[in-house]
Amino acid sequence: MSRAGAAMAARFSAGGKLIAFGNGAGSTDAQHVAVEFVHPVIAGKRVLPAIALTSDVATISGIADREGWEQVFARQIQHLGRPCDIAFGFIPPDGSTGNVLRALLVAQGMGLLTVALGRDDTGPIVAVDHTVTVKSANPQIVKEMEVTICHILWELVHAFLGRRAVTGATR
Repeated sequence: MSRAGAAMAARFSAGGKLIAFGNGAGSTDAQHVAVEFVHPVIAGKRVLPAIALTSDVATISGIADREGWEQVFARQIQHLGRPCDIAFGFIPPDGSTGNVLRALLVAQGMGLLTVALGRDDTGPIVAVDHTVTVKSANPQIVKEMEVTICHILWELVHAFLGRRAVTGATR
């Protein structure tokens, strides 16, 4: 998590934004993490640019209708993502990762930092710079841990950004 937080902070320092996405409960997790960065609940914390690809039902349904569900996040990343951005994918606990993995692959090919969060037994997660997994078969524990991990990553990003501001450090 520390390496992922440092890499995310570097992308934010370079003018990047967080692009979060996932299916089902992961879609609301994507919205939650985007809000955490855009609207910090702790006074004095830096506002950082973030969006959730799951928030626009017109875009999602339009892409799904024309190009298929597998493309709903990848197509958005192709049009919204830049190399300095962060693609943050929530891997579903049932292992149905097609559209999330496709988006991470597209993001990787475009030079975005890729971070995947999910249960550790859903299978291999390829083409991802950082994978944070939860070791539990209980979906409620996985869900609670994912929320906690997002909060820790948020804290780490701010800690690394604060360190850079004070020391001018790049690593």
